[in-house]
Order: sequence, then structure tokens, then C-alpha cells
Amino acid sequence: MDKAPPIIVIRVRGPSGMDSETEYTLRLLNLKRANHAAILPLNPSVRGAIRKVDPYVTWGEATPEILVKLFRRADLQPGVKVEEELARLGVASYEELAEKICKGDLDVGVLRRIFKPAFRLHPPRGGFKGSIKRPVSQKGVLGYAGERIGRLIEAMC
Repeated sequence: MDKAPPIIVIRVRGPSGMDSETEYTLRLLNLKRANHAAILPLNPSVRGAIRKVDPYVTWGEATPEILVKLFRRADLQPGVKVEEELARLGVASYEELAEKICKGDLDVGVLRRIFKPAFRLHPPRGGFKGSIKRPVSQKGVLGYAGERIGRLIEAMC
């Protein structure tokens, strides 16, 4: 059974000048603060939510390498024994878990058993490569970043 491919969404901007509906949508996506990231399935409801908060986030497709970096950086759920949860999911390591999620063998929702829903990241080393007030098409960082999301996460981990 094919699941929706995973994407990574990173909140780039803070709450200044934001209406309450947009803030609420960001909270639903588990992006409560700037530099928080979330791994989400790319389904129609998430796509609509991203369209609504596009002026505040950047997003792109997840790769196994990026997911492993995020897993190593993530906060664990209280009382979770990682080895037991990975065994319950039928995987032996973070690398195998990331591979199965990217292929669609496992749903993104299983990550909540192990990790807290928001990945707290540092601001990028060397700064953002463009304005945080402009979309990618205008030499900014907002909106769909595609494969560039990997370089941004490298700088933030």
C-alpha cells in the first residue's frame, strides 16, 4: 500500500504581523516557533495547510539521509526505549527507519511513538541563503525549496 511521500516543513519566520488563523494552522502542523521542523505526509489536507502558511515556512521532499540527521537531533518521547520501538516497527536502525518511510512502507505517523512532533533546530550556520521575507523564486527561502531543503537542514543541525 503506497503512503503519501514525506516532506519536511521548516518554520522560518516568527509571529510578528501574523493573523490568528495562520498561527493556528502553524500550530496544527507542529510548527510553534521559528526554526522548528516537522515531517509530514504530502496529502491534500497538508498541502492546503502549507499553501496557507507559505509566507512563513520553507518545505521540500525528505530523503533518507536528511531524515537520519533529524532523527539523531530529535527529542524523544518521555519513557521511550528507542531499540524496543524500532524493533516493534520491524527495523534495526534509524537508517532503515528512514528508508522505509521514504519508500512508503511505513507511515510518517509512526514517528510520534519515538520522537516529539517538532524537531527543534538551530538557526542555520552562515545564515539563510536569501531573504526570509521572499519566496525561493525571488532569491528568498520561503515556499517550496525542493532538494535545497537538505542543505538548509545540514546548516541547522
